[in-house]
Order: sequence, then C-alpha cells, then structure tokens
Amino acid sequence: MARAVVSREESAMRYRRQGQLVPDGPNRPSRQRPVLRTLLSALAGLLMLAGCAGPGDHPASDHEPTAAPAPSPGPSATGRPALKLVAIGDSIPFNAALDCPGCTGFVERYATALEHATQRPVETNNLSEHTGLTLPGLMAELPVYKPDLTNADAIVVGIAHNSNVLNEDTPCGTPFNETTSTLEDWSKVTHACAATSADRYRRQFDKLYGTIAAWRAGRSTVLLTINKYNDWIGLKAAHLTGSQQRQTIWVHDAWNRMICRSAEQHGFTCVDVYHAFNGPQGTESPGSLLADDYTHPSNSGNALIAELLIDKGFDPLLRR
Repeated sequence: MARAVVSREESAMRYRRQGQLVPDGPNRPSRQRPVLRTLLSALAGLLMLAGCAGPGDHPASDHEPTAAPAPSPGPSATGRPALKLVAIGDSIPFNAALDCPGCTGFVERYATALEHATQRPVETNNLSEHTGLTLPGLMAELPVYKPDLTNADAIVVGIAHNSNVLNEDTPCGTPFNETTSTLEDWSKVTHACAATSADRYRRQFDKLYGTIAAWRAGRSTVLLTINKYNDWIGLKAAHLTGSQQRQTIWVHDAWNRMICRSAEQHGFTCVDVYHAFNGPQGTESPGSLLADDYTHPSNSGNALIAELLIDKGFDPLLRR
C-alpha cells in the first residue's frame, strides 16, 4: 500500500523559518535565532506574491524546488483510513543529505515499519528542522504545529541535542574555543554543573511533553521521544583526555535522565539512544554510528535508532 510523505519543501513553506541550514554539534555550537510570529504572516504574503508571479518570475528561496505535494493516501484495502506520523525536533531526525548523503532517516524507516505492523497506509510529516533548533525555539513554534500533532496517530520528538549545556556558547561558564574544538577550562564541568544545567530545562520539557499528550488525550497514540547520544567521546578534533571524556559522561547522564523522567511522566516512551550509541556505561565512542560530521547519525546510526523506536511496539494502534 502506498505511503504518502509530505515533502520537506511543502512543510518548509507551511511552517519553517526561512534561512540556510545551520549545522549542529559540539564542534559547531548552535546559535538559535528568536522565532518571530510575524514571520508567518509575512510568509503568507510571499506565497500570495509567488502565486501572482509571471512565467519569468522566480522568488528567491533557500529551499530546493518544490515538487508536487504527495496526495493523501486513501483508505486501505480494509477500508480503514491512513495513519498519520508526525516528527518534530532538531536536525537529528531531519536527515539532511549534506549530513549523511544517501542515508535513509530513522523517521522514514519507522514509518515503513508502522505501515507493515498495522497493515494501514501511513502519511509521514517530518517537521524537524536543520536550523540549530533548541528546546526554547521549539516551544515558541509549538502552537504552529498543533493541527498536525492533534491529528497524529504516532509522534516522534527529537529535541535533545542543541540545548545540552555542552552545546552552549559558554558551557558551565567556560568558553568554547572554535580553533581547538574544545572547552577552554574543563575544570568548570562538574557534577553540580551537569545537574543544574539539566534541571534548568526540566520545566520546559514537562510543558512540551505534557502539551502534546494533552492534545491527543483520549485517543490511541504512539508517543515517542529520543534522548541524546554523546558525540564528544571519539571526537578527534577535540583531543579530549580520559578525564575530560568522563566529564562529558556526567553531563549526558544527568541530561538524559532528566529527559526520560519528564517524558515518561507525561505518557511518552523515552527511547534510550544514548546507551545504544555509547554503551551501557556511556563510555564508548559512537564511531561509525555517526556520519562524517561526527554529529548526525550515519545510515547505520539511523537504522539503529529506527530499530530502537520499533522495538517499543505499536500496541496503541494495533488495538484500533
């Protein structure tokens, strides 16, 4: 049965901020631009102008040419309507070709498995962003995604990467050195900083997961989120000592524990990408599970994340 995928270009025209793709990762700390609600009305005006443009007029765009939107899938052979899968978050679920050429993203892989398990067509809308999106940025945009999330049968949230303290401009109060690709003073990365920085985001994660769950209240839904793998261990450019690697583990332990506790409190299943990529103690290098940029998942990394998602099952949708 055919599975409809809402094109990235269509999603971008409907929802995303305009701008070039922004790389994420420890060797490229992200800087999140504020999201302005007025951009939506401005974008609507641009769309109207584009509709009036003549054959020789081509409004400037940072996105590839938009293909014709895929038609919504009709009822399956059993007469049941298509399931809707929505993904939101940062560039980890996005699967940009510039990060991982030729790779099949874990959202797409999960959609295929969902279709096979339920024997129903699946409409996939991957609204994740390759813009250095942080948790506060996603929270500002969340009302815009309400129609899609309210009508989604399965939701995947991946927003664990850019708000982690090690991706800030001054992690634990020490600057990130662009030249050396590491922190200037690792002594400031302590257990206390790891705990405090994680706790600082707990309320926002609670609001994120709680809001989405409330929008789907009373309806069978698969609610999934992923935590963050440690892409500092094994990062050759950073030249970390053994002690510094252990300090990154403190940060990731506290961060991922906070995310999963928040998610599970609000009815989400937290998928432990961290220990799948970094081993049971979080001490191992993710190696080939990361793409050449050593930030985004490789094809095998995407396959592993998809497997972890699939292993959580589809029970809420199998009972319908």
